[in-house]
Amino acid sequence: MSPGFDEETRRRLAMKTPETCPRFSPARRIEHWLTALSFTILALTGLAQKYNNAPLSLALLKAAGGLENARLIHRVAAVVLAVVAIYHFGYMLYLWYVQGAPPTMLPTREDARNTWYAFLYNLGLRESPPRQGFYTFDEKFEYWALVWGTGVMVVTGFFMWNPVTAARYLPGEFIPAAKAAHGGEALLAVLAIAIWHMYHVLVKRFNPSMFTGNLPKEVMEEEHPLALENPPLPANMPPSERARRRRRFWMGYGFASILWVLSVFWFVSSEQSAVAAPPPPPDLEGLQAYAPLPTPAPAVESIPPEAARLGATWEDGIGEIFSGRCGMCHHANGQNGLDLTTYEGTLKGGDSGPAVVPGSPGASLALIWPNLPTHHNRMTPVEQQAIRFWILAGVPER
Repeated sequence: MSPGFDEETRRRLAMKTPETCPRFSPARRIEHWLTALSFTILALTGLAQKYNNAPLSLALLKAAGGLENARLIHRVAAVVLAVVAIYHFGYMLYLWYVQGAPPTMLPTREDARNTWYAFLYNLGLRESPPRQGFYTFDEKFEYWALVWGTGVMVVTGFFMWNPVTAARYLPGEFIPAAKAAHGGEALLAVLAIAIWHMYHVLVKRFNPSMFTGNLPKEVMEEEHPLALENPPLPANMPPSERARRRRRFWMGYGFASILWVLSVFWFVSSEQSAVAAPPPPPDLEGLQAYAPLPTPAPAVESIPPEAARLGATWEDGIGEIFSGRCGMCHHANGQNGLDLTTYEGTLKGGDSGPAVVPGSPGASLALIWPNLPTHHNRMTPVEQQAIRFWILAGVPER
């Protein structure tokens, strides 16, 4: 929770170099860009799945090679973020415990006071902004929001990645709750980065410290004057005590990091039901033997009003159900050679046979597949009723 500079960097900071002041070491910058890269990939692939009917989401999923590839990319980025978090915790602990660096990222009463002073200054009720140290109160707020958000995303992501394993130890209601929390926290994090963070580092004033490691001295004097007056130098610790602490650190953190890495491996491999695409049922090929009835079977029962409102023909609603529920995977170049975004493609079917058999809902894969428990995107009961009556009516286009 400190800058973590070597002795030469600290000396330069204490001397107040004339043009620039050192702010972030190469290790911190690499860590930042790994976090930024994994976060961006998680945001793109995750929100594309959350809002899967949006045109931009469909384009992103198509660019990723389909839903399964997007899921795989999302999970790889999640593992990278988890490993970076393990490294970051150890790095911060080493700086504080072994090197004796002050915990400059911890919130203090001065941060609460500076928040109030900044509020008054922005309203024109105070003549000057608050004088702050190496990290300002808003930078600390962003940091701890990232820590909190990463924890929430890891826990809820585990529930979504391994729902069967999670349900063995917790009530099943935790799974949909985790999905809602995961998506909501993701949206909040993206908005915070896009609006708050990008404004402060790119719009308000370009901050080059994550590119060069340095910050112009005039910026330090304006935003971090206390860091120039009292640089965050490590405590004067005897070499024997530092060596003793170093041994304790590597024993404790080494053991803990091994457990964390094993936990990540278990996280990734504890189950496959939510990762692998479900294999086709063994009797699907036998459906090729079913022939369409010579004439569509009459519908002897009346369609429920809620299903009727969804449409009775392809053009007045049935096509929208297929496109919205199935179009992200089954499009012109989609999975299994099946295109459910067009009327012709739905009648043609794919590698496993015809998608719909006019007059025979029980032999139509379009109704069989979404009812499989491992299918990733299931139709609502009302949507299934509408499609069933559409098939009984002979799959009319208009």
